[in-house]
Amino acid sequence: MILHVETVSWAQQSDTLASLRRTVFIEEQGVPEALEWDGLDAVATHFIAFDDGKVIGCTRLLANGHIGRMAVLSAWRRKGVGQALLNAVLDAARHKNMGWLYLNAQTHAAGFYARFGFQPVGAEFPDADIPHLRMELVMQQHTDMLNQQFAIAGKLEFVDAAAGLPVVEITTPHASARIAVQGAQVLEWQPSGQLPVLWVSRAAVYQPGKGVRGGVPVCWPWFGAGEAGKPAHGFVRTRMWEVRETGQGMADSVFIRFGMKDDESTRALWNYAFDLELIVTVGAALKMELVTRNKGATAFEINEGLHTYFHVGNIHQTQVLGLENTEYLDKVRDFACDTQIGAVSFNGETDRVYIDTITDCVIDDAKLNRKIRVAKSGSTSTVVWNPWTEKEKGFADMAAGEYQEMLCVETVNAGDARVTVAADTSHSMVAFIGLETGG
Repeated sequence: MILHVETVSWAQQSDTLASLRRTVFIEEQGVPEALEWDGLDAVATHFIAFDDGKVIGCTRLLANGHIGRMAVLSAWRRKGVGQALLNAVLDAARHKNMGWLYLNAQTHAAGFYARFGFQPVGAEFPDADIPHLRMELVMQQHTDMLNQQFAIAGKLEFVDAAAGLPVVEITTPHASARIAVQGAQVLEWQPSGQLPVLWVSRAAVYQPGKGVRGGVPVCWPWFGAGEAGKPAHGFVRTRMWEVRETGQGMADSVFIRFGMKDDESTRALWNYAFDLELIVTVGAALKMELVTRNKGATAFEINEGLHTYFHVGNIHQTQVLGLENTEYLDKVRDFACDTQIGAVSFNGETDRVYIDTITDCVIDDAKLNRKIRVAKSGSTSTVVWNPWTEKEKGFADMAAGEYQEMLCVETVNAGDARVTVAADTSHSMVAFIGLETGG
């Protein structure tokens, strides 16, 4: 076999590419024409594999890092054609200085892509009735590229927390913070001269495609357990987000804006067109704004949450103020409805959804002699959670006894508090966290 790969445009080779993909995807695999011809070919970079002049395979690369439409004729499979095509794509991505790549692999082919460093993200999903896995690869130059585009000298810098996991470190006169690009997950916020306000487990796993136990996972477009085969808390908390903007704000604050759009893998799980942003502002307070934009022609409903883990001195000496006389659903008691009498205190597993509440919550931490205020907007429910001893044992990424030093007070729209976002409109949910010491 005399194998080589050429880089071409759709304008140059549309007939050849279309014929090959029709053979493999439409005729052999039964993919509907409407799904195969998605309107993106004209703006993609295409790659064609030849054996002694005969076209035997192809794939394409979009500007957003999406690799797709990998097709190899049946007689040439398992002969290195896919490897040659993927190597050509990776070389092109390096020359284009692309920071990260992703693809939706047919599940049986996931091992092939894993050999090139791609990591699975989320659960298996159907696409054209064929099982797929989303897989991502962070390129070696990703962190350098982020710094070239978005760093702010002395204030904001990207570093690698682990291989393939860039983290932004922000320093201001008032506080410091760390935020993972994967999941747009705030990991740390620490006012100057104070102990950390957020909690991250000592056993947390820093790995592509895995959420970190602690900080502020973003839950969207559902909160809690997903439907059968769908990931808990939605699909955005384990994916790589796009960094869209960084800058300096008022009162010496620094902000970073992350974004994500729908694609084939999201639409297979939740079939709507969207643009999602998280804007994190670091200063004397921590502000997180989650903005949902409906880019489609019909309305959709969402649940959402900023699943915030707070560091406390001792859960036995901690209470939450601000939820007095508020109804809640108690998940520990099979969603029994009850009313909060007095402050929320803790003497066992606690998992409650407080409903119809827009008030501030204050975490009163007697051992650390401080109060953490959690204000919010665009949210009508609040979750209070601590796993306690037995539930903690079921989390491999949580060390023994750590339940005593953490507490979740979450800004959410959960359960029946669904938000309807009309076509071509947006919804914003904000959590605003401040620290009061002494007194």
